[in-house]
Amino acid sequence: MEDQNYALPLALDRIVAGQIHPKSPDKEAIHQHLYLLMVTHFDEARFDSNYGCALWEHDFAVLSQIKWKDLIRESLEEAISKYEPRLTNAKIRIEVEEFEVLTKTNNYVRKRVGVEVKATIRRTNEPFLFFERIFISPLSIE
Repeated sequence: MEDQNYALPLALDRIVAGQIHPKSPDKEAIHQHLYLLMVTHFDEARFDSNYGCALWEHDFAVLSQIKWKDLIRESLEEAISKYEPRLTNAKIRIEVEEFEVLTKTNNYVRKRVGVEVKATIRRTNEPFLFFERIFISPLSIE
């Protein structure tokens, strides 16, 4: 069942024209889905208001870093167990780094979050590793 997933970005014009759309391997499709879960805030997806993670609920929250990381980890664990059935035994690690950004007009601190997911692909029993970093407050892609 490898390569049964549509590759991103979707080429809807190809699908509508009846042409074959490129496929992607399971690991790549799972990686893309975990990334989507990570960058989606609650109530953003019309099909399910619970799809996403709490990262965006707490990006400006005044919490201790340990409590904040625990909230995000628990939210992602719940989202993965609910929305990514291809994985089992997911273990999540959250890291947070702060960077001082200097511009001509002002200086500010940006927060970068790293998310690591170690799991097993249910169908093949293969190990799976996901690691992505994103800047938050406000969001920007590295």
